[in-house]
Amino acid sequence: MHDLTEVQLERHQLMLLAMIGTQQAADPDGYWPMWDWVEHRAKSFGIEAPRAVLDSLPRIGPSGSVGLSYGFTTAVPRILAEDTRITLTVAAAWALDEARYFLGEPFLRVLHHMITLWRNAPRSPNEVTRVSLTSEDVQQAFPQMDPRIIRLIPASFFNEPFMSGSYGKAQDGSWRMDIPRHVMLYERATDLRGYVSETCREVHRVLQEADRIFTGGEPTPVPSPDAVLHLSASRTALLMWLWHQKQQQAPGEPMPNVMDVLSDDSLSVDQGVRFTEVEIDRASAYLEHHGLIKGGGTLDQMAGPVSAEITPAGEDCVEGYSGDVAAYIRRRDNGPVTFHIATNNGNIATNNTGVTQNAAAQAAFNPAQILAAVRLIRQLTPALTPDAGEQQAFLAQTRELQTAAEAPAPDRVAVRRITDGVLSTIRGLTHSPDVQRLALEAVEQGIQNP
Repeated sequence: MHDLTEVQLERHQLMLLAMIGTQQAADPDGYWPMWDWVEHRAKSFGIEAPRAVLDSLPRIGPSGSVGLSYGFTTAVPRILAEDTRITLTVAAAWALDEARYFLGEPFLRVLHHMITLWRNAPRSPNEVTRVSLTSEDVQQAFPQMDPRIIRLIPASFFNEPFMSGSYGKAQDGSWRMDIPRHVMLYERATDLRGYVSETCREVHRVLQEADRIFTGGEPTPVPSPDAVLHLSASRTALLMWLWHQKQQQAPGEPMPNVMDVLSDDSLSVDQGVRFTEVEIDRASAYLEHHGLIKGGGTLDQMAGPVSAEITPAGEDCVEGYSGDVAAYIRRRDNGPVTFHIATNNGNIATNNTGVTQNAAAQAAFNPAQILAAVRLIRQLTPALTPDAGEQQAFLAQTRELQTAAEAPAPDRVAVRRITDGVLSTIRGLTHSPDVQRLALEAVEQGIQNP
């Protein structure tokens, strides 16, 4: 896992975070709920294994309570006591709309106020600069902010990996806290996504530096997405997005801007990496060239249309081929037909009319189903395992499966062999049982009788 903003959480993960955040927001003193309550509440909502769901939440760095890490909650101890309080981080406010009002937005406003104070503080060549913030300062700077939220600000900052520092609290609830110099990391983080992404990058940097120091080697590089799969995924993502836009738009509305797909978190990420504007531009040019979208004109230095709408051919691709552009285009290949005939006890007639042929055949082989399964499990890879090496090895397997399925005459035996290997690997990736089950179902259902 390399950036929590690129993660697509599954339903039970979101439910668990939402019930924790909602309870904290409703508590008069702002206390986070104890695990005893969280576990009971989660089971009442149909989550059979709340601890497994909690452990499955993506995390950067060690999953235990030792060592620098960052996730949607603060680090969870291996032995979870009944009275352990489960605390959300600002990353959860990015994933949950429910947490933005009481956690994310106040945090971001105060963070930039702290940046201003740090930047404008007087400096001395003979003293270390110390800058502090008080609850009175916050109340004066943000008079409309809920006093209850102001009381909770120090705790919100201390749950973040680079924001902790000394702080004191009076009996009347007022407080004073030191402003850590790390606030300057976030000068350009103007929104929640920017803050969370910057925190993830800094955690990676610190962990890699520690690895280099203790091992004497170079830090482990962050894996890049498979270029071919990423290119194919960008075309599918844009086509699927335009299909959804057409279902929502009324007749006569202007064509949507193709770059708006980047704001759709469910379609704009592949292999844990968000598509760039250049990649979407090239995808739009490719889709227009093949008649799957109709453009509304281009701008200088752009390969594809700025705005576009899906064509009937594009709709056929989405509805009949799950948006797999390559499979849809291949189906129009009218090259020579090769007949593969197994055991035969009768007459064979090919390329003739007026002939009735009866044969026992295996169930139909549908490469589009396989490719749809490959796309899904590729999206699930970051949630299946946080280990970069395991991710790379698994993506190599899916790449081999895609290549076998895209062959002009797919070899059933080879596809079955590769599929069995993919299923075996998924069963061994136990980081997230719910995601693992989803991936297994996708492969088993997508490859029926291969």
